[in-house]
Amino acid sequence: MKHLKQISIYTFVSFLGAGINFFLMPYLSHFISPAEYGVLSLLNSFVTILIPLIGLVASGLILVEYYRITDKKEFSSLFSSIQIIPLAPSVFFLLITLIFPHSLSNFLEIPPEKSYWISISVILGTATIYFETLTTYTIVEKKPFQYAFFSIAKLTIEIALTIWFVSGLRMGWEGRMWSWVISTGLFGIIAFYYFNRQGIFPATISWKYILAGISFGSPLIIHTIGKFVINQSNRIFIAKMVSIEEAGIYNIGAQVGMVILLFAGSIGNFYQPFLYERLANFSPYNKAQIAKFNYTAIIGLFLCLILLTLATPLFFNWFVSKKYAKATIYVFWVGLGYFFWAIYLLYSGVIFYYKKTNFLGLLALANILLTIVLNYFLIKYFGALGAAYASCVAYFIVALIIALKAKSLIRLNQLGIR
Repeated sequence: MKHLKQISIYTFVSFLGAGINFFLMPYLSHFISPAEYGVLSLLNSFVTILIPLIGLVASGLILVEYYRITDKKEFSSLFSSIQIIPLAPSVFFLLITLIFPHSLSNFLEIPPEKSYWISISVILGTATIYFETLTTYTIVEKKPFQYAFFSIAKLTIEIALTIWFVSGLRMGWEGRMWSWVISTGLFGIIAFYYFNRQGIFPATISWKYILAGISFGSPLIIHTIGKFVINQSNRIFIAKMVSIEEAGIYNIGAQVGMVILLFAGSIGNFYQPFLYERLANFSPYNKAQIAKFNYTAIIGLFLCLILLTLATPLFFNWFVSKKYAKATIYVFWVGLGYFFWAIYLLYSGVIFYYKKTNFLGLLALANILLTIVLNYFLIKYFGALGAAYASCVAYFIVALIIALKAKSLIRLNQLGIR
């Protein structure tokens, strides 16, 4: 019952937080043209790729070491050291965007006169890292109500600002971007206030932990970029090979299909601490608990995909502007891709726990090349729908390989081999 309560909270909040673009999508579809939605989706993709490059995915070490470092002073040193890592990369990328704004805006199909959003995106990406660290820390401490408070408060401010900027001030897609920047920046600052109150920041900065964070996260940069290539690069391919308008329409369909990812994310918020605790105290009983949870989650997510597919026509008829009606053809294939990604999320925790991140880096590198090739040829022959096919195939391959690798690591652990 306790587990069900935690999952319910995480599910509800994840739908609100991670799903803000989904919930705002019907509203924005009546105020923003497909071309403007295309620009918005490409900027979102740019922020997505910046986050691992700025943070170096080092914050993942906090979650892993929380269950290993029992001394709070030592953990605080690790935590504080990890927070230093994004500073130098953020300055570097800010300089790059200031020096080459027009080249980057041309590549991203952003109007040249709006190229300042390239630089603002660096600041947004950095603030996002610290806000995500805040929510991750509340999850790892098993404080679902604090997680809910921070997530819902940020969401409320972001939605209020979006409505004010888009409807009240008629700022169009830029109004949506400004609401995102302001709310994330505010809660990025609040994150450090919270860390200070918890007594984990500031603390002694240790080069040992800075290097440990970089060592842990560096292989995952390619892995995270691989996730970006599968999930976001198709917008760029569509904008370049079809049109910016079609990229906007595709993005609407993808946001509906992303409902499956929201379910997966909420399950993952509960599952990571659940998994790490049982791997730290491994036994046949704990192994059975892990397997039972995985199979139950997979069956539940597949049923969600079926329901989403059946509900899609009604949702578009009732809530979405008619100019985006074509987006319904993308929903099932995007949702199926996210179903496979959910399987990856369930099994990848084992890889992270045993720190086999080099494997993830090599897999991601191969998958980046595969996804680029698939996007090019499938979009060429099937149009924008080919992008959904490409993501679906790529997610399936990643999920299959990760599941096999995780089972292998657990089997080796049973034999006492690491």
